Amino acid sequence: MQMDTLNKSQIEKALADRLPSYRVECTLHADGTLSAVLTGPETDHFAITGIVRAHYHGTEAINRLATEILREMVLSRQGMKNSRLQALSDPIDCLEGRDR
Repeated sequence: MQMDTLNKSQIEKALADRLPSYRVECTLHADGTLSAVLTGPETDHFAITGIVRAHYHGTEAINRLATEILREMVLSRQGMKNSRLQALSDPIDCLEGRDR
């Protein structure tokens, strides 16, 4: 199984099989890249673009892509959480910044 020879529904199924908590919607681009939008429980959405399909050959590569997507989702959530915590922990700094 080579991702660059799979059609849209085959890629969506392959990723959905590996990411069962998410609905996967893909867009195949003429330049050989892929974009994927994952919709999870509640209102959880994650989009990833610029996936070079030719870099993912075989079942192990599809597994690797699913793992990479999950890793990016975790890092993204951690970044958002850290940004929110930083904003909440520094309200005086934010107020002082407005006066300058």
